[in-house]
Order: sequence, then C-alpha cells, then structure tokens
Amino acid sequence: MGKNLWSSLETDGIYHIYNRSVGNEILFPQKRNFLFFLKRWKELLFGLDVFAWCLLPNHFHFLVRVRPPDDGIMRQVQRQQTIKSKAFIAGEISWAAFLESQFQRLFMSYALAINAQEGRHGSLFQKRFKRVPILSEPKCLYLLAYIHHNPIHHGYCRHFSQWPWSSWHAFHALDKPSAVNRKEVLSWFAPTTEEALQRFDEYHQAFKCERKMERWTIE
Repeated sequence: MGKNLWSSLETDGIYHIYNRSVGNEILFPQKRNFLFFLKRWKELLFGLDVFAWCLLPNHFHFLVRVRPPDDGIMRQVQRQQTIKSKAFIAGEISWAAFLESQFQRLFMSYALAINAQEGRHGSLFQKRFKRVPILSEPKCLYLLAYIHHNPIHHGYCRHFSQWPWSSWHAFHALDKPSAVNRKEVLSWFAPTTEEALQRFDEYHQAFKCERKMERWTIE
C-alpha cells in the first residue's frame, strides 16, 4: 500500500511537509522572497516544531512535529483573529484543521506577494501540500539528511554549506538564534553537543539516497 500523502496533522506527530510550484514555476525569484517565505512560516505556523527545512527554486521541504495547543500556543491562536482561529477556540474544528488553514494562509499570502512582484496571476503552489507521517527514528534521521542533501541532489551545489537556504547552517552557528529545534535534533545523535555535532556531520557526509527510502521523498 502506498504512503499517505495527506495525513491529518496529529498532536506530537512528526511529518515530512513538502510542496512545489504549479507548472514548475520559480517560487523564489529573489533573495528577499526566500526571507519573506520563512518570515510568514514563523508568523503563521507557530504550532509546529521545525527540525529541518530547505527551500529550492521550485519546491520546499520541512521536517516538523505538531506542538500541542498549550496556553502559549492558544494565546497566539487568539491573536490570529480569523474565522478558523475563532472556530478552533470555540471547539468547532480540530487542531489539525486549524493548522491546515494556517498553511493555506501561508501559501495564499506568499502567492499574492509573488504575483504582485512578478506581474503574474493565479495559483503558485500545487493545491494540496504533502504531509507524510514519520513513524520511526531511522526514517526521521534519513529525512533530516535528505532535506539538507536536496540542493546537492538537484545539482545546485556540491556541499551542504554552499546552499544558503537550508537549516544545515543553523547547526553550525549554535551561538545564533534559530527557529529550528536544534537541541532536540542533536539529542538524536549524542548526549553532548560536541559529540552530537560530530555525529551529525558524519551522518550527513555518509548519507546516500537509498532506493528503499525513495518513497519518503518528493521525487
């Protein structure tokens, strides 16, 4: 049986989130567009813990965990002042439904900005973003490296450090703030930061896109 590309976003679930442009169009024509997309993600998708991300010219990948709607999250939900946020607060829709509405806000607001910038019209993203549940630690580790490896896989660079639009850099600048949950990711590799970073790098350097794991990728 094939993988479920549109699973419900359940609390504490880990997911590979990805989407691409319609007609293979360029999603990020300028540097400021990458930055704007990340800014809107942070503003709207506060209900997700991010473990890894990568933005490429015509698609993107994120590895995330769904956060429970605790008091802090609920305060952010209240500030949204949307029909869906009010419905969630009233108990009329699920947390998953609210999160999906936030994704739609992200895609719509980003598409409107690009359409205005580029003089285009219509949809920019494929209608349904993919969200595949990750149910084991090996798959989680695989996708962490796969996401960071993606620019190499598509021929945009020869090393992770050469592609500026991925979370790989956040793990090599621990003194700088980041929206990525680096502490938890590094805990997957070792109990101490120094050893974890060494194993993180070794795992990425040794990574190969194994055929048996290709079903977890966008291609």
